[in-house]
Amino acid sequence: MNSVKSWVQRSLSRRGFIFLAGLGLYRFISKPLAWAKADYQRLKEFPIRSVEGTKKVDLKTWRLKIEGLVDKPISLTFDEMKALPQKLQTKNFICVEGWGLDSQKWEGVHLKEVFSKVKISPKAKFITFHAVGGQYKDSLSIKEALEPDTMLAYRLNGEYLSADHGFPLRLIIPRMYAYKGVKWVERIVFTEAQEVGYWEKGGYPVDGSISGLES
Repeated sequence: MNSVKSWVQRSLSRRGFIFLAGLGLYRFISKPLAWAKADYQRLKEFPIRSVEGTKKVDLKTWRLKIEGLVDKPISLTFDEMKALPQKLQTKNFICVEGWGLDSQKWEGVHLKEVFSKVKISPKAKFITFHAVGGQYKDSLSIKEALEPDTMLAYRLNGEYLSADHGFPLRLIIPRMYAYKGVKWVERIVFTEAQEVGYWEKGGYPVDGSISGLES
């Protein structure tokens, strides 16, 4: 894991590295990448993480675009997203840095509801989720996207997501580490081959599964 430690140290400021180490990042450095679900620092509030800074989204112009290997690309307004059948679930939220929050209540839409709005090509095997701003993205297989707990959330603990937490839509995959959960989702692109996400280009695994959690 020495190469991982070197990468983390290069990627974070000295102050940020010391802070994250206090939250348990050294568990990630010194152990295999996935540790058991019980092995994380329980926090009361979410640390804010973003590679481009918080995005302020104007719902008058924002649209969720669904494109790529589909018969006809479409876009949905926030009101159209909210009109889809609602999904509500309470799950733990775990970051690869070594911290997490228990029993977070997410409300939003299961991806099958979004996918039902387009005709998907048989060639499509993966989906890439793009954030507002253009830099951050991550991908799932279609099978992973259709798992029961995967969703696009717009409410957290009874309130609409704040801008810091990814308003208007945040990808939630409770059995995977939080770097897979793209905030400020604005584009869903169906692809034949899986695209590499932002942190995965720096060494994180494409499969962000957490050891000890069932799919």
